[in-house]
Formats: sequence, C-alpha cells, structure tokens
Amino acid sequence: MKYIIGIDSGATSTETFLATVQGQKVLSKKYRAINFNLHGFKETSNRLITIIKDLSRKTGLRNILAITAGISGARNEKDRKKLRQAITRATGLKNIKICTDTEIAFASVFELNDKNCGILIAGTGSILYYRNKTGKIIRTGGWGRLIGDEGSGFWIAREAIYRITRHYDGRQGKTLLSGILKKEFGIDSSNIILEVYHNKFEISALTKHVFRLAEKGDKISKLIIQQAARNLLDHLISLKNKKCSIALMGSLFSEEVLLEKYLRKLAKEKFYKVKFISIKQKPVWGAVKLAMSNVKRSNVK
Repeated sequence: MKYIIGIDSGATSTETFLATVQGQKVLSKKYRAINFNLHGFKETSNRLITIIKDLSRKTGLRNILAITAGISGARNEKDRKKLRQAITRATGLKNIKICTDTEIAFASVFELNDKNCGILIAGTGSILYYRNKTGKIIRTGGWGRLIGDEGSGFWIAREAIYRITRHYDGRQGKTLLSGILKKEFGIDSSNIILEVYHNKFEISALTKHVFRLAEKGDKISKLIIQQAARNLLDHLISLKNKKCSIALMGSLFSEEVLLEKYLRKLAKEKFYKVKFISIKQKPVWGAVKLAMSNVKRSNVK
C-alpha cells in the first residue's frame, strides 16, 4: 500500500492528513504551528521533518509517494525550494511540493481549471487569493501584522487596544473593552505600556472578547467588527466588481458569525456581483488533492 501526506501549517497549529493515493483517510493529526516568517528556515524545516517522520511511522517512509505542505509565510520560491531540499536530505523522499498556505486553501475549494474564483481568508492575518479568467493568480493583502492584515484577528485586537487607550484619555466613549482587559488580563491604564511593550502581551488574545462584547451590544466593539468587514471587502477592489465566486475562509469566518454577517450586508452595496460560497472541506484537504495530482502526473511520466 502506498500513501500521501497533506500538511497545512497555521498560526495556531499544523493540521495533517495521511491518506491512500486515492485520498482515503488513514490518519489526521495536529502538531505545533509553523510560520516561516516567525520561525525561519531551520526551525520550519525541522518541524516539517519531525511531522513527516512521525506520520510515516504507521506506513514506513518508503511507502510515501507524495507530500504537499502549505506553509504560512513561505511566499518566496527560493525558500520553498530550500525546504524541499532539506526534507529530501532528511527523509530520502523526492516527490515533495512546498507551497503557500493560501494555495492549498484554494485547492480545497476549487478545481485546477476553475476561473474567476478566489478565497478571502480572515484569521490571524488576512489575504485574498484569486484566479482570473486567464488563470493568473492575483494576491491582495497578506503583508503581515506590522504592515497589513487589515480586518484580521490581530487587527481587531490591536484596534481594541487603540480604542481602550483613547478611552483612558477621555477621547473615546465608554466601552466594555477596558473592563474585560482588566478582568481577563489584569491590564489597565497603569500597566498597559509595560504589558504590551515589555512583557509581550499577546494582543490577539483579545480578539474573541471583542466579538463576545459586540454580540452583547457594546457599541465600540460592534464598530470594530464592522470596520474589519469593510477592510476585508477592500481586498475585492482589485477585482473591479467582476462576477466571481469567493469562498470565505479562516477562523474569523468558521468560528464567528458577526463578521460574515456584516461583510455580506456591505457586499450587497459595493460588490453585488460577488457570490460568496460555503466551505465543505478544510484547507488540509487541498494539500491532499495536490499530492494526489502529483502522484497521477508521476505515473503518467
């Protein structure tokens, strides 16, 4: 029996799928997060090699015919090539495809010949990955938390912090956000600078609380989610309101309701030709599909 491996690395965890060459599930397992920008080449390659060796204990390395891994932050082809080479040296496997996490997410929803379609991802970061009528891939966003990722989970949390400090100054109306920051994290006006700049407070931990408070009617929290929806829709400006299908992906859509509600409402006004479609498979399935395709091409050759 021969097998394939699909890997989807994310900001919080890495999902994997061990399957037969026909795509039948053998094993699925979660591992530590992998982000090339955060972990660098050495740590990324080490984590990938560890994952592959662990998954192949059940099958034996020599019975793995293909591996596809979608790696967050691996936008540069030179970096992906180095990762492939490192994995080959460590495992002896050669049919390895390293791609971006957005590529496998796209493959999980659409087929290789589908056109005028894309995925809008909103999780820790945000990005639009679109295939136009000629088959060309257009990327919008995905520049990371420091210079981009508008409308993402990190952006929402950072905006909440911004609003809270304005409240401390008396420049912002009353919000429940300042109370939740104190209750859940022990942070107030006396220590917020220390916690954020010196103690490395994980700002994104505040994201889920913004949603909960917005659902309870907190005015400022609702405004933040509404602005996040506008920021995400701005990714579609490059499409010039073309008729197309867009899949909504990422934790802010799969785990939250309010953001998608606002986004769909706003889209009716500015992007009425866009059809938003439901997701049936996780992104890791896209990695499996690409691995299956690689096996087929190898057999043809």
